[in-house]
Order: sequence, then structure tokens, then C-alpha cells
Amino acid sequence: MLFQELGKMKRTWIMTSIILIAFGIVMILCPVSYMGMMISALGYVLLVWAVVMGLDYLASKKTLMNYITLTFSLFIGILGLFVLVHRRDVLPILCLLFGLFLIFEGLSDLFNAFVYARRAGQAAWWFLAILSVLTIAMGVVLLVNPWWDTPSALKQVIGGMMLFSSLVSIIRTIMTWPFKSV
Repeated sequence: MLFQELGKMKRTWIMTSIILIAFGIVMILCPVSYMGMMISALGYVLLVWAVVMGLDYLASKKTLMNYITLTFSLFIGILGLFVLVHRRDVLPILCLLFGLFLIFEGLSDLFNAFVYARRAGQAAWWFLAILSVLTIAMGVVLLVNPWWDTPSALKQVIGGMMLFSSLVSIIRTIMTWPFKSV
């Protein structure tokens, strides 16, 4: 039972990374004239995600984790409404949020490289540490944002960084996964 749940977690992490890779490619290839449609789609996706999480809460046993999930779903729903109402301001806010996300993910990956990969005797734990430092640097550069003032450049940079971040996440999952048979 435990190994089945861990296998589900691994598949979920990798599928999430693949979806983010696809979203990054779409952001890079999508013309600027379609950005309004992409932002609206993002708002609707966030609202649907919040509704699904809310319905999952209604079907749950109402434990503490379910209340935390409900709170997270309400936050996602409010974020989806904000995206739909304030379409023009979404790209700079997305830049800020994704920059913070990259910094936190890079710190988490750096922690995983030192705690799990190095102690597990992985030969290339230093490679994971270098990728983590690069992810942190990309997040800082995205927060400072000195070069990209046009929406087209900003969406391409966010798309490229999303691709890199997803690939690093897949590499981290594969390198730090403790079970070879799952």
C-alpha cells in the first residue's frame, strides 16, 4: 500500500513537470496577440481547479489536511477571479510569483541535493546542486527583471524558465527517488 502511494506521488510529480513543460513551450511559441486568450484560459483553469478541490473536500473525511486543502482551493479560486478581472496586470504579477516560486523550488532542490542525493551516495549530487543554484539565480533575475519590459519578451523568458525548472524537477525526482522498483 505504501509503495503504491509513493509510486502515485512519483508519477504525479513527473506528470506535473511534463504539463509545465508543455505550458512553457506554449508560452514561448504563442504570439503576443493571443496573450489575452491565454490569460483568460489561465483564469478559468484556476477556477475549475478550485471547484474540483472544493468538491474533493466535500467528499473527504474532514481531517486537518482536508481543511488545509480547502483553504488552498479558496486561495486558488480568488487568484482565478483576480486573473479574469485584471487581465492587463497579470503578466508582471506572474513574473513576481514565478520568480518567488523559482527561488523556493531552488532552495528545496538544493536541500534535497545535500540531504538526500549526497547521503544516498549518488555520484552526481553536485550536478543537482549546480542546477538548484541556477534555478535560484533565475528566480532572482526574474524578480529583479532589468531587461524585459515588453510582454512578448517577458512571456518568452517565463516560458524558458518554466521549461528549465520542470526539467530540473524531473531530474531531482529521478535522482533522489529512494526506490528503484516503484
